[in-house]
Amino acid sequence: MMHLLFERLCRTVALVALLVAAWLSACEGADPSRTPRRMSLSMSDSVVADTGSTGVEALRPALQDRFADTTEVTLRVVPGAPLRAALSAMQAAGVAVRWTDSTGASGLAMSVSRAAAPGAPLFVRASGSLGAPLLLRDGGGVLDSIPHGAPGVSWQLQSATTPLAVQQGLSRAQVPVPASAADKRVLVMAQPGWEGKFTVAALEELGWRVDGRLRVSPSGVVTVGTPERLDLERYAAVVIVDSLSIDGAALQSFVTRGGGLVLGGDALQIAALASLRPARATEVRGAVAGALLTVDPRRGLDAWELDLTAGAVTLAEDASGHGHREPALIARRSGRGRVVAMAYRETWRWRMQGTDTGAEEHRRWWQAALVAAVPSSKDSLLLGDGPASRDATVDALPGAAAPYADLVARLGPGAPAPIPMAENAARPGDERRTTGHISRILSAPLLLLVTLLALLAEWSSRRLRGQR
Repeated sequence: MMHLLFERLCRTVALVALLVAAWLSACEGADPSRTPRRMSLSMSDSVVADTGSTGVEALRPALQDRFADTTEVTLRVVPGAPLRAALSAMQAAGVAVRWTDSTGASGLAMSVSRAAAPGAPLFVRASGSLGAPLLLRDGGGVLDSIPHGAPGVSWQLQSATTPLAVQQGLSRAQVPVPASAADKRVLVMAQPGWEGKFTVAALEELGWRVDGRLRVSPSGVVTVGTPERLDLERYAAVVIVDSLSIDGAALQSFVTRGGGLVLGGDALQIAALASLRPARATEVRGAVAGALLTVDPRRGLDAWELDLTAGAVTLAEDASGHGHREPALIARRSGRGRVVAMAYRETWRWRMQGTDTGAEEHRRWWQAALVAAVPSSKDSLLLGDGPASRDATVDALPGAAAPYADLVARLGPGAPAPIPMAENAARPGDERRTTGHISRILSAPLLLLVTLLALLAEWSSRRLRGQR
């Protein structure tokens, strides 16, 4: 009797296990919320070089696997630009990219700027982390090193070979060396006289290459240098110091496309430039007698009272006899370029009738006006004045100057690297160790094994009783 009860129990267990296994298998195939298939990649410095395509080649299995819903990437170093672009393109194409941040990067970044003036140095700024050495390189090799790094470091370089880069460990940020605006020329337009003559002299003494057109009659022009057609490739800025007849449409186009324009004194009266000028000249403010020989020499020059137009900003002010400050140098953007206006009519007197330092002060004044008018190399880059204007989305990304920030901007923040655990410790996500739950993938085979064992036990019991 006991043998019969045991055999019936084994058959019942086998049948129930078989039914449960079939049900689990059906649920596994029909469950729309099943865990998506993942492809995992681990990338170190051997596949993320800034040059070459090794990093992109490492993604080829993920690109060829059509059934991977998610690509999980563990990065041990900030990848180069080609690999960052490839990961971003995968995510834009609908393949979810999840990355684990094992880089230890602290947001290495750098910037390079140069004032728009002849002989202006390069200002390099970098941000790294404390502890690791920070190297400054150019195309010729290492220029300087900071042994323990720093959150903010700056250098002043007279010259460098492109590209400039800072490196800390395996992280590298780099930018091209910006071209100097002084590589272009300045076009001076004036009537023959002291103001035009000494303006040209001051600019040439500062190192600018000057072309000039000095109009002596409606059809007669005296030239300085080799003036040519107004073109951004040749001229950085135009300086007009007198009220004369000019081609307003050509100047408007030049400034709108990124050129600079300086209007001195009576040039504010040119009707053709009414839409460009940052201020309207109203009446003449007379010079203060003897002021050219004082510590405030600009008060000794005749000047226009200025009424600023919309969008104009004041760059320099002077004291006046009315108890308030008078704008002396004003600037306004127009398209991609800038227009600067100064109130003074005869700045040559400052140079010729002032103190012993009058000539140097006169040069510095004109240098300040011209630098304010010429867009810097950084402005030109943001405005897309290079050989080919870049896509606005690409412009919005930090790029190679801040590679870690560029990676986060493209893929979002990375998951923190897991903390190493003891070998026998429960690992996050391992449900068999943390909850005792057996995954569905293993449940069906296990139940099939239970079915076979139950049937084997029932068959053995019957054989012992002499039954088949």
